[in-house]
Amino acid sequence: MWLVLGLLALTAAAFVIFPLLRKSSVAEVADPVHANVLLYREQLSELDRQLADGEMDAAQYAELVAEQQRLLLADETTVAARAGATGRGAWLLLTGLLLVPLLSFSLYQMLGAGDDVAITSLMERRAQGDLDAEADAALRQQLQQRIARRLQSQPDNIYYQVTLARLQLEQGDFLQASATYQQAVALSPDDAELLAEYAQAVYFAAGNRFAGTAGDALDRALAADPNNLTALGLQGIRAFEGGDYRLAMASWQTALRAIPPATPQAQALQAGIERARQQLGEALPSLQVSVALAPGLSADPSQLVYVFAREWQGPPMPLAVARLRVSDLPTTVTLDDSMAMPGGKPLSSANKVQVVARVSKSGSAIPAAGDLEGSSEALSFAGEAVQQIVVIDRQL
Repeated sequence: MWLVLGLLALTAAAFVIFPLLRKSSVAEVADPVHANVLLYREQLSELDRQLADGEMDAAQYAELVAEQQRLLLADETTVAARAGATGRGAWLLLTGLLLVPLLSFSLYQMLGAGDDVAITSLMERRAQGDLDAEADAALRQQLQQRIARRLQSQPDNIYYQVTLARLQLEQGDFLQASATYQQAVALSPDDAELLAEYAQAVYFAAGNRFAGTAGDALDRALAADPNNLTALGLQGIRAFEGGDYRLAMASWQTALRAIPPATPQAQALQAGIERARQQLGEALPSLQVSVALAPGLSADPSQLVYVFAREWQGPPMPLAVARLRVSDLPTTVTLDDSMAMPGGKPLSSANKVQVVARVSKSGSAIPAAGDLEGSSEALSFAGEAVQQIVVIDRQL
């Protein structure tokens, strides 16, 4: 890149300097001298005429001719000096243009921007996701080294602080991750997500215990944002470990509503909720719904699919709803009380339900013309686990 910039600078310099050098040798020297000589000759001819007409004697003539010669010599000296100055200015400009890329490169490296470019490139390479475990570990190590070096000159760069902490956490270096997160929290003490991640790192570093700093950071995260998913997950763990299973269930259920059901995170939360219910001696009423798209229909893989249960011949508001994408089909989702609408009735409150699966072209949960849909008949639901198959087989 710098070779290219250097060549561009030289090319630009050639366009700027070459005309200046030519002007200094032609326009600035030849033209003024030629004009002065012509003027001298005209004045000398006029003196010759005045001498011939008797307007002056020989002594006066000789004195005036000498004066014109002196002036001509002085003009030539001035023009030459100006030409030399212009030439020196041109070469000075050329030297400056050549030094600018070199000085810019030195300043660029001194300020660490070279590391910024390298860090961005490494992160983009890692984000492609086509690395094996060994190559990914090597790339992560390079990233950590680059970011750590960059932070020496920019210790208040919170983006690099958090990125480094996440890399250390991913590597399993919980103590170092905790220390890095602590520095980031000092820069942004009211960031709920940052506080939650800090609490998580300290929790792992303390041997999976919420004593002291981890608990304090978690409380601060929840105070800043009660709906932060990381904080809710940690609050559920803390409550479960402390025997408060209802708080654990409530925390995980709140987090679960904001997570697509087909993800590993959602499955882990559902498993945690089930364990909490078991600890309470309660069975978790649920619907196991197998969803598929009929062979004769097709849809964009990125389109949203809503799977929900509603009261049979009751209000249209869902009792439990899951959201996934066409690319997830066919799949099986679990509908239960943890997936109730905010302020709505739980699934376990209904005796008969209908299960609906809808592919939304607009992304909205409200049905519209062109959506694809499938539904079940009335299902008796008395609190036990029920299995149901729903095929999306018609267009609205």
